[in-house]
Amino acid sequence: MTNTKSAAVLFGLIFITSSLAGCLFDEDRPAIEFSECPSFWHVEFFDLSADRFSSWDGIVEFTDSNGNTEKIEFFSNNMRYVTLDDSLEWTITYTFYEDDIGFIIAGERYGGNNFDGQTGTIEVDLERTYPGDSEGNGQISFSACADSDYQIEFIDMSADEFSSWGGVVEFTNSDGDTYSYEGFSSDMKYVSLDMSLDWVMKYTFYEEDIGFIYEDRVYGTDNSYEESGEIQIN
Repeated sequence: MTNTKSAAVLFGLIFITSSLAGCLFDEDRPAIEFSECPSFWHVEFFDLSADRFSSWDGIVEFTDSNGNTEKIEFFSNNMRYVTLDDSLEWTITYTFYEDDIGFIIAGERYGGNNFDGQTGTIEVDLERTYPGDSEGNGQISFSACADSDYQIEFIDMSADEFSSWGGVVEFTNSDGDTYSYEGFSSDMKYVSLDMSLDWVMKYTFYEEDIGFIYEDRVYGTDNSYEESGEIQIN
């Protein structure tokens, strides 16, 4: 088992390197992508014993409606999220070799209390999942990783990867739409806004060492309780 697992891990590393960020099938229009921090996804893998897992001990085979099949096994957290070409239909065949691993699709959890070698096949519900409970319909998106288009970065001086940002933020755009968030994790660390609209962000800090960065300026990090304010984003 050890040799098999080591070979599989080596294969995974070679595969990721050669595929440039986990894109499979057609390089010009990848049908499937793996990421540690996408803007949305269809499948999320988990390991209940480790949030950032070094090896997800199982095998997963993705098959699309064109008959393309790709198998991954014993992979790490950098392939945690899977984004599929939703113009195709997909099935997943899985085998669990660890009792507390599994995956989530459209809010439904598979696995997490497995026997060794447990297997199954499901049709994938191609509902997109976004970080947080966003109602922005594309006006607001969140990510755990920075890209070139984000406007706001939330920070917690106690933890680079935080489980709960101790404050409330409210985004209102020039169309009059308002979206409010509180107690979110670093999965929502970076915020990208639809910049065809003007925005106001109101904030209230309930922790002294939290804050955010906008246009290279740091707000907060030395707060009084319930300190609040607002900024214009345009």
